[in-house]
Amino acid sequence: MYNQGADLWPGALTADGTANYVTPNPLGQTLWNVTRAEINQHISNYNQSGYVAPSSILNWPAHGDVSQNQSAQLAPFVDVNYNGVYEPNLGDHPCIKGDYAVYTIMNDMGNIHYSGGVPIGLEIHFMFYQFASNDALDNTTFIDVEIHNRGTQTLYDFATSFIMDGDIGGPSDDYVGCDTTRNLMFQYNADNFDDDMMGAPGYGSNPPSLGIMCLNDTISSFRGFSLLEPLASNPIEMYNLMLGLNLNGTPMLDGNTAETKFQYFDNPNNSGGWSEEAVVNIPGDRRSIVSVISPSLVPFSSMSYSYAVIYSRDGLDNLDNVNELLDVADQIQMYYDNNIDGECEFTLATNSLEAIEFDIYPNPNNGTFSINPHGALVNAIVVKDMAGREVYRESVNSSINLDVKLNCDSGLYIVSIETALGHFTKSIVLD
Repeated sequence: MYNQGADLWPGALTADGTANYVTPNPLGQTLWNVTRAEINQHISNYNQSGYVAPSSILNWPAHGDVSQNQSAQLAPFVDVNYNGVYEPNLGDHPCIKGDYAVYTIMNDMGNIHYSGGVPIGLEIHFMFYQFASNDALDNTTFIDVEIHNRGTQTLYDFATSFIMDGDIGGPSDDYVGCDTTRNLMFQYNADNFDDDMMGAPGYGSNPPSLGIMCLNDTISSFRGFSLLEPLASNPIEMYNLMLGLNLNGTPMLDGNTAETKFQYFDNPNNSGGWSEEAVVNIPGDRRSIVSVISPSLVPFSSMSYSYAVIYSRDGLDNLDNVNELLDVADQIQMYYDNNIDGECEFTLATNSLEAIEFDIYPNPNNGTFSINPHGALVNAIVVKDMAGREVYRESVNSSINLDVKLNCDSGLYIVSIETALGHFTKSIVLD
């Protein structure tokens, strides 16, 4: 929350359409951290006598508690023998990005919403990861977010937002802005010296600039606000902010009184543009919100977003550091697109980084459904129940739509297609 409360709590929900919060948390932990070095060590030694895998690998939240109707597949892992079961003793291991990753699973059903909003049955997976590097990557934290609709209602005009409370050194002298071409919101010091505040040291001269960018989608709105302004006090006002509107639902106006969903969209180094620097706002403790809107989130589906938290202090002064931050944004976007976009999807992972997308429809269904492999050559279709029992297998040799008929009880099942690149898995619900 951008104020002092929460709408999310640790733990996975049930995946049977009821979206119930299971307590106590069957997963035990709430944060799982693992390093690339630990994974590489495990790959090399899992079958060696006397080797003991670290707890970061043994306790990876690959599976939910199916006896309590949680999803059989939670955190992504490399499935060495393609059986859909996480078995570290056989070489399976977490599928992460970067050199260090932290994974957590949250939900919106665990308690009363601080916002006053109604819980809607969301289970949200986060992977925070970083690279050890000698360039801009070393000061970048990546965040992957996967949002699962565990309920049975379609969520229309589905908006997700990222709140930034940058507090660059002493927080009382900051400005904010955005760059729509880079899907970036940023914060910077209003002058070239960042003072100490309440006993905490400031940056002093040449304070840095901080940014958060969406790497795989287009931002739909941005706005900043100071603690001197009224804050949203109910769900409608919060949703208005997420849509790029004022609290009362009226449009924001730019420096030329034209309607806009992006506040302060110009580079502060442009004296003729619309920025806090150009209009000489009173500096202060700033917060900001950037959003992405999707038409809908249907039941038993998910959507994924990737963000990067970036930083630069390589410029000559506070404003030049914004220019440097934009350069960093370009570098990080290029790296993401060329190296890690699509790597290690949050669905059941395989030993191949080249993921194959396929669709199942309708879903939910009564046991009769179709699979569209989008041109990928499928060798076999396998369906398992939540206990891991195989209930259907068909050998095929086709890259066009495949029809399946199951004679199974209602519930949640795992459908896998076997291809030359590995096994790729999705869940279905039989009603």
